[in-house]
Amino acid sequence: MRSRQSSVLSFCLSLAAVISIPFVAIAATSTNFDLNQERGGPVEYTGGSSNYDIKAEIGHPGVGRSTSTNFIYDHGTIWFTSATGINVTIQWAVPELRVGATSTNDDAVFYLTLRTAGDTDDVIVETMAYLATTSVDGSYSTTVSFNAPVGTYDIGIKTQQHITKVLQDVLLTDTTTTVLNFTNATNSTIYGALRLLGGDVSGLGTSTSTLGDDVVNSVDISIVLPILDNDDPTGNEIRSNINQDVVVNSVDLSIFLKNLDLNGEN
Repeated sequence: MRSRQSSVLSFCLSLAAVISIPFVAIAATSTNFDLNQERGGPVEYTGGSSNYDIKAEIGHPGVGRSTSTNFIYDHGTIWFTSATGINVTIQWAVPELRVGATSTNDDAVFYLTLRTAGDTDDVIVETMAYLATTSVDGSYSTTVSFNAPVGTYDIGIKTQQHITKVLQDVLLTDTTTTVLNFTNATNSTIYGALRLLGGDVSGLGTSTSTLGDDVVNSVDISIVLPILDNDDPTGNEIRSNINQDVVVNSVDLSIFLKNLDLNGEN
């Protein structure tokens, strides 16, 4: 009888010991994490190992934003207003007189501008905020978004080697992505004969504001003359290599001279 009571007592003591063991939140640190992060609330448990920094958080601040040198922390429930905009892609924007087969050497660094409709006032409503590069066939399938309201606009394209070409009276909506074809004046899907006219290579060419002055003039000629006969093995490292072959030569100079004194379209 006593032996049985001893067994029961031992079992109860063991059970009590198991029940009384508290749950411990394990935390750890490593050299890759800050040991004193900003937190959204008080920290109840903290600790460390050689690999991790794990902290158990209780409480939470109200809606708002906390900042530090490295982070912006939005906490609570934050509602954002819905964004509407107009989106475009480029079916074709083809430079003139490129070497090689059609659609194999027609790439260009570019930006787009939205302008008031019609060709009399030439007011730029919005400029694409960054430079992009078309594919070798002269297309750009990535969506370009503008914040301007829906409506009818003239749309210009400016490249690192060419003056602006404008599509007139293009209807832009916020329900569909408009495809632009700068080879065709009516913006139809037909591959047309219009080309981007070369020769504007002034400016640093690193941003929308330094991608030439939109006119082919003596400034551009003065840039190409000192580098005549310079090699350009990749075909697109030297802006004055208008036809993108492997050398800056008289062929490129002839393009400059052909378009001399031409301005970008309105």
